[in-house]
Amino acid sequence: MPRTLRTAALAILLVSFGAIAFADSHEDTNVYVWVNFVKAKPGQGDALIGFMMEEDSKNFDPLVESGAALEWGIAMPVVHDGNDPFSHVEWITFVGWEGVDTFMTDFMASRQAMSPEDMQALNERYQATVVAGSHADMINRNVHLGAGAPARPGYIHLGYWKAKPGKESDAMKAFKSFAAPVYDGLVADGKIQNYGLHVPAVHRNSGWTHMGWYASESLAARDVVDAAFEAAGAARSEEEQKQMQSDMMEIFAEWHEDQILMVVHHKAGSAGGD
Repeated sequence: MPRTLRTAALAILLVSFGAIAFADSHEDTNVYVWVNFVKAKPGQGDALIGFMMEEDSKNFDPLVESGAALEWGIAMPVVHDGNDPFSHVEWITFVGWEGVDTFMTDFMASRQAMSPEDMQALNERYQATVVAGSHADMINRNVHLGAGAPARPGYIHLGYWKAKPGKESDAMKAFKSFAAPVYDGLVADGKIQNYGLHVPAVHRNSGWTHMGWYASESLAARDVVDAAFEAAGAARSEEEQKQMQSDMMEIFAEWHEDQILMVVHHKAGSAGGD
């Protein structure tokens, strides 16, 4: 992200981690999620959320309302590792890179319209809430999306996987074969709000190749999701189960990570926001 955006701090462009991109099709590869990670100074977490809601909504809300973006939100990690590199996640879901261009144009116009005094005040407010040097970005591309309707999520559940070299397309096939049908049933039954699969659009040092996610109103949905996958496994024959396990070991490296995000602000098109 250009230094001017970081310095102004209004965009703190982002999650999704997780990211929820609502669309009508299961295959919409023209959807990109820009995720921003940032760490609040001790005691400044609520102030940072207030800052992002107040300032970023000035640029993000019009993008959602015009259709250039599908949604944006702010979340916090539920699971901590100690000395976490970030405390807050903010994301915005764009329709193609053209949507990003629209944001960049509008953002720079709003910055140029500010007086030097107002710009300095904005920077000082940001610097008072954020640990210097903690800002990081991630841009993901949506490669599979459930049919869930827009809704405000309470939680976003994330799973990060690393396909072995040359096995990236096989990983996608495995997700569609084994995971997507279970999630589709959960969405249809109203047990989860939606789900999807992301891959990096801009490759950094993330260590993962595929990120699966699903959104829910509550953490209790995790019990329902686990039960659904257990039932799907029980429905396979012993031979089918062994073949699936063999395929997974062939496709994926042993490395795997999970995270849960608690959503504290969300705005989506078609009445899907706060």
